[in-house]
Amino acid sequence: MSKVTTPMNAFFNIGNITNFILILLSVAASGWCIFRLKKGGKRRKLYYAGIVLSLLMIVLCIRGSYHIFQYCDFYNKILRPTSSFYLDELSLSPEECREDFDEITDIVQGNYAPIARHKGIDLKELNKKYKEEMKAVKNAEQYGLLLLRYFSDLQNMHTFIFASEYKSGVSVGSRNDSVWIVHCPNKNINLQQKDLILAVNRIPTAEYIKRQMGITPASTDNARRETAALNILSSYTDSCKLVTVQRNDSVFSVSLPLYKQKEIATRLGKVNHKDSLTARDISVQTVATWVNMFKGLDDVGFIHIKNFKQGSVETFCRHIKGEFKCPYLILDLQSNPGGTKQNVIDIAPYLISRTTTIGNLTIESNSAKCYKGKLFVLIDNFTSSGAETLAAILKGQPNTLLIGHRTAGDCGSRGYNFKTSHGIEFKLATQPPYLLPDGVTWSEGQGIAPDIEVKESLPWEEETVFNIAINLITKDKQKNAYEFK
Repeated sequence: MSKVTTPMNAFFNIGNITNFILILLSVAASGWCIFRLKKGGKRRKLYYAGIVLSLLMIVLCIRGSYHIFQYCDFYNKILRPTSSFYLDELSLSPEECREDFDEITDIVQGNYAPIARHKGIDLKELNKKYKEEMKAVKNAEQYGLLLLRYFSDLQNMHTFIFASEYKSGVSVGSRNDSVWIVHCPNKNINLQQKDLILAVNRIPTAEYIKRQMGITPASTDNARRETAALNILSSYTDSCKLVTVQRNDSVFSVSLPLYKQKEIATRLGKVNHKDSLTARDISVQTVATWVNMFKGLDDVGFIHIKNFKQGSVETFCRHIKGEFKCPYLILDLQSNPGGTKQNVIDIAPYLISRTTTIGNLTIESNSAKCYKGKLFVLIDNFTSSGAETLAAILKGQPNTLLIGHRTAGDCGSRGYNFKTSHGIEFKLATQPPYLLPDGVTWSEGQGIAPDIEVKESLPWEEETVFNIAINLITKDKQKNAYEFK
């Protein structure tokens, strides 16, 4: 596997430029020979030979510069739909597994080096360690588990293999090393909201989370722990888990079946929207109900951006027509996984009152249309990628407060999709870390610290990030009313 370098180095390599010039000359030569053949003449054999030689030269030049085309293959790296796999469905021999891993480590070494250096990861030593472990791999499933650990050790949330998990459909909430049931859509399973999970497969919850962290991709330890805790009832290999819970004074175990993603809906039956809610959805629903019942909140705007995928800018712009008229605005970026960077850049000017720079981008305020009131931005451990970038842009703006928990720690490392010759697909971050607008925090490995940190809470508890924002708004309104008098 050829080592992939940066675009500028790859393109302006002397050998590649020479190949490019030779290709152009060969195309011109073959075109001239074809033209002369159509005109007729006595040197037809010479013209045919010229065409053959020109085509041969083109093939050789393309082959010699293959890594340029490989680097610029945006369809395969960005646009091509990826295909996930279940570990127990892999069909590679031990020898094929070793060949595949060699291919992966070459790609990682050629693309991930800037991030690895920033995080203090010695890629050569890491690759050497895992290649030694590869000698003990006896089947494809073991290889898949090794890949999960390898990519987790790269410590980046945009760097992972496209491996599918078996899921239960049960949503959970966590705090520290404790996990509770939030919602169980399967009425045949004896699990209820507020059940405390004591153990999984007879392993204490805290220890099980620690084990899960070893196969969880994340850019910070905190994000890795939170993600591992919320995935405690999923598995890459098991189709069933034994869950021990505490409900009030009773302790009992439940056998919880796990299904492939496409089977969950049919296995659990056709559930209605309420039954399919996640922990995050339940929290938002509670917030919405509370807002409607809270007196005096008619001057508080609320915009929840779920992600920055297609349509997010249009949805945001529809909201601002009404919400921007309010003197207070709550912008909810909790659990927002990000999306297209351009969508973030298109939304940011409406929320900032002064120009800011992030990386090599300068974002200017839309002074005529930007929000003029007081902005409260809600963030949490799962605010990541593009959403994290927006939080970084907004932090420090004169009218903005960030409330909640430190974000996931990866403002979007420009991940590319790769596929080995044996069919293993994975995403790999490639963009070197850069300083955020505060001039202190890096885009990778730290996370955005809130201006006001809130202790972790569960969906049914009252002291949520949203409630803290409302209390701050209420105090500000009372203070303004007092000063006005």
